[in-house]
Amino acid sequence: FFAQKVEKEGNNQNAKTSAFERVSCANRNCMDAYPTFLAVMWCAGLCLSQAPAAFAGIIYLVVRQKYFVGYMGQTSQR
Repeated sequence: FFAQKVEKEGNNQNAKTSAFERVSCANRNCMDAYPTFLAVMWCAGLCLSQAPAAFAGIIYLVVRQKYFVGYMGQTSQR
């Protein structure tokens, strides 16, 4: 989902618009947090029960999706 949004905004005529910058930054923020997410999920699945780890992973992905969509819709106030 994230990569498709970046590609869509990048294919527009003017790739350096604020919309592209927001989508690119949101994608970068999500990718920065992903290795930590995977490590915690792996440890939780091995050391604890797999069901709560899977539920927490689904919650994490939904929250990241909402963050990404909210970040895209945010107006640039910088």
